[in-house]
Amino acid sequence: MAHVTKVKYFTKDKEKYINPDNWKKYQKYLQSNIIKNQDVKDTTYKRYTGLFRHFLMWLGENYGDIGLYSDEFMDNAVDIMEGYILFCQETLKNHKKIINMKISAVSSFYIWSMKRGLIKFHPFDGKLDRMKKANEEKVINSYFLTEDQVQTIRRELSENDAYTIQDQILFEVSFDSANRIGALLRLQLSKLDLDHNMFNDIREKEGYRTQVVFGDTAKELIEEWLEMRKNDYDNLQVDSLLIVKYKGEWKPMGEDAIRNRMRKFGLIVGIPDYRPHCQRKTRLNLVYEETGDLALAAELANHKSTETTRSFYCRPKTKAEVMEKINALRNEKQA
Repeated sequence: MAHVTKVKYFTKDKEKYINPDNWKKYQKYLQSNIIKNQDVKDTTYKRYTGLFRHFLMWLGENYGDIGLYSDEFMDNAVDIMEGYILFCQETLKNHKKIINMKISAVSSFYIWSMKRGLIKFHPFDGKLDRMKKANEEKVINSYFLTEDQVQTIRRELSENDAYTIQDQILFEVSFDSANRIGALLRLQLSKLDLDHNMFNDIREKEGYRTQVVFGDTAKELIEEWLEMRKNDYDNLQVDSLLIVKYKGEWKPMGEDAIRNRMRKFGLIVGIPDYRPHCQRKTRLNLVYEETGDLALAAELANHKSTETTRSFYCRPKTKAEVMEKINALRNEKQA
């Protein structure tokens, strides 16, 4: 029999993180389904209720009072759910079957909500890489690029004509700022402050307004892009920084377009399933590794707790690295 690792995480004190409004929404869903299926009230629905409560605890601990129907959740649902899957894999050590059940518990709630007209669309249906059964298991991988890999991508984007200036801007701004994809989708020129290398008042999550900062390389690229738009694009009047042409009309770059470009960044260094969340994790991890300042990485991430940054955004050290550090400290003490 295979060994099963059990991790006790959802203790009583975690219930304080559950947003009461979110729990009320779920209770309405539960009541509606129990009316239709009384026979499984104390079996299937009891099990799913427990799984959903665990999800709400995790959500509240990591995203504050974000609402299940809020624009912030709906816009960032894929990243949020992928983060939850990674948490189930890496922290809880769940196997694929239980993780699929947990995702189904959340997905079922949104299917019901859509049928009731409470939301217009399911926020992650068809967008989430669910783990497959049997020998087709597909795990959502978590990547932390090295500084060398980051520089390799930069060189390729600048030297290869297959990439555009928008690719370079997306990479630099997303890397420098470590912002979520929801913020990257809302980079408006009307909120651009080139003097201070930032976009101001960008909505990120649960009404939270943030600054999206960038370095001098990104600033130079943005200035060049604005000149191109003025001279080569007939003074294009679209407020978004990142744009695509669709049916002959320029529009703000959407989530799928950003994800596809990020995937191409990963291919440069041999990672076919690189995602926006990996870019965020890479930046925060490198900040921590370079400075040793966890609080600084947490501040850049807009995390309320440094423990969130440590648990999910810092690359776990291998045993060899741990031993190397122990030996270095021992040698330093003996010197």
